[in-house]
Formats: sequence, C-alpha cells, structure tokens
Amino acid sequence: MKKQLIISALLLLQASYAIAQNTPGIPLVVNYHKALYHGGSRTWDINQDSNGMMYFANDEGLVTFNGSFWKLFPLPNKTVLRSMAIDSANRIYAGGQDEIGYFETGGNHTLRYTSLKKLLPPQYREFADVWNTVIFGKSVFFRITDRIFKLDNERIEVYLPTKEWYFLGKAGNRLFAQDRDNGLLEYRNNRWVPLENGHLLQDVMVVSILPTGNGDCSIAALNNVSFSLNGNVISRVQQIPAKDMYTPLTLPVNDSEYVTATALEGCLIRDAGHRLLQRISVAEGLQNNNVTSLFVDKDKNIWAGVDNAVAFINYNSPIKYIRPDIVSDVIGYSTLIFNNKLYLSTSNGVYAAPLPGNNAGPGLLKSHFSLIRNSDHGEAWQLEEVNQQLLVTHNKGAMLIKDEVAVPISKGTGSWKFLPLSSVYPVQHILVGCYWGIDLLRFKDNRFEYAGRLKGLSDSYRFLVLDQRGNIWASHPYRGIYRLHLSPDSMQYTSRLFTAADGLPSPFNNYVFRIKNRVVFSTESGIYEFNEDAGKFVPCSFLSVFDGMAIRYMKEDAEGNIWFCSGNKVGVARYTTDSTKRPFAITYFPEVEAHILSKFDNIYPYNPENVFIGSEKGAIHINFKKYVSQKRPLTVFLNQAKAIGKTDSVLSNGFFYKSGAGASSPKQLEIHTLPPRLNAFHFEYSVPAYGSANVIEYSYRLKGYEQEWSAWSNKTEKDYTNLPAGSYTFAVKARDNLHNESEALEYAFIISPPWYKSAWAWAGYAAIIIAVFYLLTREHQRTLIRQQRKFDEKKRQLEYIHQLELEKNEKEIIALQNQKLASEVALKKKELASATLRLAGNTDTLSKLKDQVSRLNHASDSEHEMKKLMALVKSAESSNANWDEFAAHFDEVNNDLLKKLKTKFPNLSQSDLKICAYLHLNFSSKQISQLHNISVRGVEIRRYRIRKKLGLESNQSFSSFLDSLQ
Repeated sequence: MKKQLIISALLLLQASYAIAQNTPGIPLVVNYHKALYHGGSRTWDINQDSNGMMYFANDEGLVTFNGSFWKLFPLPNKTVLRSMAIDSANRIYAGGQDEIGYFETGGNHTLRYTSLKKLLPPQYREFADVWNTVIFGKSVFFRITDRIFKLDNERIEVYLPTKEWYFLGKAGNRLFAQDRDNGLLEYRNNRWVPLENGHLLQDVMVVSILPTGNGDCSIAALNNVSFSLNGNVISRVQQIPAKDMYTPLTLPVNDSEYVTATALEGCLIRDAGHRLLQRISVAEGLQNNNVTSLFVDKDKNIWAGVDNAVAFINYNSPIKYIRPDIVSDVIGYSTLIFNNKLYLSTSNGVYAAPLPGNNAGPGLLKSHFSLIRNSDHGEAWQLEEVNQQLLVTHNKGAMLIKDEVAVPISKGTGSWKFLPLSSVYPVQHILVGCYWGIDLLRFKDNRFEYAGRLKGLSDSYRFLVLDQRGNIWASHPYRGIYRLHLSPDSMQYTSRLFTAADGLPSPFNNYVFRIKNRVVFSTESGIYEFNEDAGKFVPCSFLSVFDGMAIRYMKEDAEGNIWFCSGNKVGVARYTTDSTKRPFAITYFPEVEAHILSKFDNIYPYNPENVFIGSEKGAIHINFKKYVSQKRPLTVFLNQAKAIGKTDSVLSNGFFYKSGAGASSPKQLEIHTLPPRLNAFHFEYSVPAYGSANVIEYSYRLKGYEQEWSAWSNKTEKDYTNLPAGSYTFAVKARDNLHNESEALEYAFIISPPWYKSAWAWAGYAAIIIAVFYLLTREHQRTLIRQQRKFDEKKRQLEYIHQLELEKNEKEIIALQNQKLASEVALKKKELASATLRLAGNTDTLSKLKDQVSRLNHASDSEHEMKKLMALVKSAESSNANWDEFAAHFDEVNNDLLKKLKTKFPNLSQSDLKICAYLHLNFSSKQISQLHNISVRGVEIRRYRIRKKLGLESNQSFSSFLDSLQ
C-alpha cells in the first residue's frame, strides 16, 4: 500500500555562516523521512539502475524507491548496508557488516539476496564494514579497512593493505585505492601500483576522485582539501578558497558544477575553480545539514542522505524559487527587470538584486537581494516601468524607485495600479488606481508629480485598462465592471456599472485585461468582450480555449502566448499559427500549484527563459524554453501486483529480468493462475519521474472486465474485488502535462474457476447430462410405446364403437328407408286401390254399355241412343287409360313385375296381365270377377290358361311364382 509522502519543501532562511551568498534561484528540496521507508537513521550510499529506480544503502538494509513507493530489503544478518554498486544487468552488489553479496530479481519479480561469503577463503570470512563497492570491468571490488575483495568469475581474490585501506573508487577507466602508508595506488595488471607523490595524501583521507579530462583527475579529501592528478603525478591545488570542514563526498553535477557533502553546511555547489555557487542546507530546505551520502541521477538532480531522511534536490529543474528575504519569508506580488536588476515587490517593500549581464536568468545570480530603502513598512503591489523610470504602487501611495531608494510621489491613500493614458513616449499623464478612487500623475521636466484626486465615483480600482476608443474599463471582484469616461482636462470622470443584466455571467469575479491589443474580460465562465453595437458583453470567440473556465489573471508574452491563473492552477495557452490546429494549446504547471498566491496573481514573462510568478514566499522562476524542451521518456513500472484473500499473495514485486538491450524489461514473463478464492487484486504502478511526480497522470483498465480506459488521474493504485473466473490483463499508461504519453504496461493473470466450474466438472456435467438425456430418451421411447399401445387399443375401441354406431345408424337408416318405403307402398297401394276402384267403375261402364246396346235394339230413336253409346265408349276408353295408370303404379310398387311378365312371356294379353296383377294383390276370384264383369268360373278358367302360358306346374303356387319374378 502506498504510503503518504512526508515532504518538506521548505526553502527557508538564510544561514549566517555561509561561505558565500546563495543565488536567488533555489531548487525545490523534498525530504523523505525514515518513517516513510521504515529505514534507519543513516543512508550510506545511493545509486540508480538503468530503469531509473533509486537504491539506498541504509542502516536497515537496501531501500528502493520508484517515485511513489518505497521498499526495504534487509540483509540476511540484519546488519547495516554500507555500500553498493549496480551493473549493466541491474544486479545490485552489496557490502554490509560482515556480509557481501548481491540482490537480483527472483520469483514474482522481487529482489532476492545471494551471499558471496562462501566464495571467500575460510580465513577471510569474518570481517567488518564494507565501505566501498566498485564495479571495474567484469570485476567487483569490496573495500574493508583491512582488506579488499575482488570478485571475478565466481572467484574472490584478497588484497591486504600495508596498514589500512582508506579509499576505493574509480575515475573514468581507472581504479584507485588509498593505503594509509603508501598513499594513492592505481590498479594495473592485477596489482596495486603506487602513484608519484603519493605521500602527499598520507595525512588526508581521499573521498572522491573525479575525471577532469585528458586522463587527469581531481582528488577531494575528507577535510575539504583538493589535489590534482595529472597522469601519475599528484599535486596539491593551491590558491583556492577553502575552509576546514568535514566533506565526506564530492560528485560532478554537470560539466562545470560539483556538489560536496558536508557535516555542518549541507550540500555545497561549486564550480571547477572551487568557487561556491550555491549552498543547499536547512535554510534552503534540507531536513538537517549533516550529509552522509550523495548521488547525481540521470536527470542531473541531487539525492542526499541526511540524518533520519533522504533528500531530493531538484537541481536541474527549470523551476526555481526566489526568496529575497528567507528570514522574513515575504510574499511576492510582482517582478520586473529594470536596468539590469531584478526587482521584486513584496508584502514588505521592494527588493532588488543585480544581474550579471543583459538577459541573464536569476539562476546565474551571484549576489543577493537587498531591500529598497523607504519601501518597507507596507505592501508594495505593482512594479511598472514608465518613461524609463521605475514606479511602484504601495500601501502608502505611489512611489518612484531611484538610486535604490523609494521616493513618494503621492501620499495618503494606498495605490494598486498604474495606467498610462498614452503609448507615445514620453507619457504625459498616468492614472493611479487607488484603494478608494483614482489619482492623476503628470510627467514634467523628466519627473513625475502628483496632479490630484479625480472627481467621480469612489471605489477600489485595482484593475484598469484603456481601450482604443479612450474608454477606461475597471473591474471590481464583487460589483461588476465599470466603464469610465474622462473629462477633457482628465480631472474627473463619469462611470457606468455593468452587471449580469448586461451579459456578464455574474457580477462576481470579473477581471479586465488587454490581450492581442483587445480589451477582454475574464469571468467565472470564460472570456468575454464588450459588443458596442449590442451594448452588452458577449463570449470572446478568439479565446474560446478558455470557455467554461474561471480565469482570474491573464498576461500575454512577446510570442503571443497567454499566461493565466485559474483556481489553484497556473498555465500557459501556447499560441500557434498552424491553421490545422486550434490557435492555443494549454500547458499547466502542477509543480507550482502549492506555492502561488490567491487573488493577487502576477506573472511576468520577461522572455522564454525567464518567467516570474508571484509566490507566497517570494517568486517562482520558470525557464519555459527548457521546460517545454524536456523530453520525458515515460515508462510505467508495476510496483506491486497482489492477490487479496485470507492470506495475501504477492504476484509481482516490481523488479524485472534483464532484457537483451541491457535493461530490465517491464514485460511479464510468467502468467499466474490463481484459485477462485483469490478474486480481489491490488495494483501499484509508478513512473520514476522524481521531482515531477505531480505532473504525471495515469489511466488504466482491466481487459476482460472493462471495455474503456479510465479517466486520467494522479492515482498510483487500483483495486478490484469479486472478479469472476477468467483471463485478465491489467493495463496502465501514463502521460505528463506536456502531453508525452507512455506505452501501456500490461500484467496478465488467470483466475481459475471453482471445482464445480472446472473443465473436469464440466466434463462430468456433460457426461451426466448425456446419461440423463439417454435415460430420458429411453424412458420417453418406452412411454411412447406404451402410449402407442394405449392409443391403438383406444383406436380399436373407437373403431368398434364407430362400427356399432355405423351399424346402428344403418339400421336406423334402413328402418327409416323401410318406413319411407312402407309409406310409399301404402301410398302406392292407395293409388292402386284408387285405380282398382276406377277399374271397378269400368265394369259399371261396360254394364251400362251393354244395357244401352240392348235399348238400342229396341228403341225407335236410334240416333239419340247412338250418341249415348259413343259417350259410353269414350268412358270405356277413359277406363283403359286408368289401367295404364294402374299398371305404372303397380310396377313401381312391385319391381316392374308386369313389365317382366310381358317381357318374359309376350303371349300374355293385357287381360292376363291384369289377372296376374290382381292375383299378386291377393284379390279373390270373386273380386276379380266383379272387376272384369265375369263369373267366378270364368276367373278360374283364365287363371288356368295363364298358368299354362307361364308354364307352371300343378304343384307350383301362382303367387310364389310372381314373387320370384320381383
């Protein structure tokens, strides 16, 4: 878990015992207390690997730092780690008390220690502290007071001194050791060779040997004495400023500067001529002045081991801090370079410091700030150069600074702001915005004089700007914006107050500035301009880059960039003429956010190398040209990946194996498969960007769980809980405030499913499902068979019932048909009966005919009788027609019996057929005789004749024969 940094960036008071005055540009100092890294009180050695990781040899062991997280790795014997050296493969050789060995990456990307004592000859396996560890070629040297060990190819060779070994170190491609009696020796051809005049070092202890070029070296001693080594000849350096002090180490910072550790005065920065350039001590921010160890990292910044802490000195940073009076620690309100001096108005007067030459930056100052006489006892607000003279607004009024003395121009009411009423040199009239009203200054006879207080609305006029129409705009933080019109004599003015009703987003927090030769108004919602035609304020289109931002201060530099303050942020909108891009691109400076003023912002962009910002303690200096030219090759490193459960499991501890290029690769070499109970994870990540960690932002995502990258933030930790089983890859990338972005670091892991979701379990589930499916199928088939049988049985039953129903229906139909036939037969019989009655009527007709004929024979009126006879004949014919009707009905009832008889027996006469019909109708002979008007005997004779025609036997029934013909 990331620990909260214990940082003190003090940059405090000036020490009275300085060898020489510090330069005003002081680097930021960050102190890391031992409680942060759980180490001991002293740090004896400092180093850095090829990845930028920092290492500290501490009383408690090896301490590591990657910019965000600290780790401690004790030695096996829990003793002090005195020295170390790191090879190209990032193996850390360590020398402690009675211990030598090395740390290198082991399992889970953590550092594992391997002791080398087993390689020592038995008689040398007990020893005291290892004060120096040096890698020279393929060999590693360890210095103990009474011996030097040389490790080469898994062999250790021992070199003994005459009495004591004082020093071991290398300079370039040369390796040196100091023997108390023999002086300085050089390692050549596997032996130690004394150097000429080595006796000069018999009474001193060498702490550093630094290459100076052409094979020459500079030798620094523990007592602040210096020697030179030209070839093989040692000589004392004379005529240099020196003071007897304890100086345990000196290192080069760059080609022209060196840093020296001291026991009482912190770190001293000196040039090659040993002249003191700067001292960084408690006054400048160190936790204490006793510096035990030093290291200059890849970025040319300084690390110092002090009592109970490790200090980081951001020496090469383009941002420095100017403290004109570190005793009083005054607030800086404005800055101005005038007549080759740097002036700073503060909460207690104006300070000035001379510059070494034109356009020189404050980092090159060799002199100190001095207070301008008569400018103290009150706030000095704004410095302004008018008519080649330096003016300052003050709590006591307007002042002129001349010959390092503040001369009052106007007295009484405090003043805020100067506003020249012309851009033509010399300016004749200057307005002064005061605490309560506006004053007028006139320039006459090469001097300024007070012309009086202008008549008009009295208010606090801290912000004044003159537009091209001659209007004066004054903003008030909580009233709105005033537009002032001066009278022709400039001694009075009229005013109008604009508020939210006139287009402003709010009457509060409005400020007026001149940008791009236009008057603009910063508001809580961006930048506005005044539209003369509409008579109201409208959003400023050409400064749309600030839309929605609450801008408190704006200043345009010579290159068209706009410096601004918004909230607690300081930034610059960099101007570009590239038509394919927006006119402005914003860059913020997170490093200074904790130091800027609020409500009294001031930025003075003198040139790209010198930008000054008012600060709560003096001023901040930014070398903007250097700042934007910094190339930060960002590389994200995983500090730790940890699976969290009842017992946590560290998967990676942030140390990686060596790649083919000679550096550690952040790529993962092993993918862990974890049990399902470990489904919560904690990731820590960082970029080793020391001194600029607060400008780094991170974005992350968990592939397999998240689709999108997270929003950018300064968080260097991420936790996930209750992850389901599956394959995951944690990815994280970084970017800085200059929009440099790193490649994504990825770390993959697998959460195995629980046993009931494992592959074997799924196979078992599949087998069970198949078996169940098979059994269900079989049972289903049996059920289908049973159901089919039941269905067939039911079908048969239904078919039987259906057959019964059909038979029943057929019987009913037959019965109905029989009923119908019976009805029809009855009808036919009725018709036959009717026909029979009509036939019977024929008999009457014939009888009447017979009687009529008989009368005809006896009657005299034969003609009349003949007519009656004809009528009877016609009646008889009608009776024959009745027979035809009877025959037709008879055949319908008796299945064409008469037709069949006629057809089969054509010799039957009509009278025979009638007899057959009557017989079939079961008429008796008497009835037939009546119908035919014959005797019964005549009927019998006709029956007999008919039997003969039909060929019937005597025993054959006539009626049976007729029935058989149907």
